[in-house]
Amino acid sequence: MPLPVIVGAVVLTGAIGTAVAVRRLKRPAKIILLGEGMSGKTTLLNTWQGKWGEPVHRTHPAGEFIGRIRLDTGKKVLWVDKPLKFRNVKDFSGMDEILDASRDGVEAAQYIIYLIKAPHLEADEEAPGASEAYERLAADVARIKRYSTKIKKVIFVITFADKDPRYDLLGSAAYLTRVRGQLSDLISLLSMREKTKVVVGSLATLESAELLASEVVQAML
Repeated sequence: MPLPVIVGAVVLTGAIGTAVAVRRLKRPAKIILLGEGMSGKTTLLNTWQGKWGEPVHRTHPAGEFIGRIRLDTGKKVLWVDKPLKFRNVKDFSGMDEILDASRDGVEAAQYIIYLIKAPHLEADEEAPGASEAYERLAADVARIKRYSTKIKKVIFVITFADKDPRYDLLGSAAYLTRVRGQLSDLISLLSMREKTKVVVGSLATLESAELLASEVVQAML
């Protein structure tokens, strides 16, 4: 197995103790990474593996690697090695045959990371729930609910926030609230609101990609 690579940073809040956080972080994570084509799956994987600048080809399984996580307890910094096991990485398109082919991976996954392009949410805001992209997303969410059996977290990752003019207009915090509201019905459909997280960012630069990758790791805690 290759040497650990830094996949992100976690800052503890008062809700979680250091010992509990370390214990959770050390547990192997079975992950399936989903999203439509060109939503940033390969770039996100490359960022986690320290390969952000490498050419992006069609998404392929990442297998297993050790992710080193920087844990800031507020009093000291710890480094925790976490096995990341990617069951599969799929272009989820809303087509039944593709969704059904992903069924085994969804059933086995503890963490489902689903990438959504921010411009799709911008386009959907004018006629909520009416766009083709939203209908596809709703179909995907329904199947995730049907297939998932061991889920600890579902994480919606909004990529290409830099391409959505609302991001600069609202600021990061208000923008996150806005897109979370747009996904509210879908989160309710999953019937696991407490296990569902939404993170927002961009993969356009190494700095922004590393920040987004870190926030996904934080959401898994």
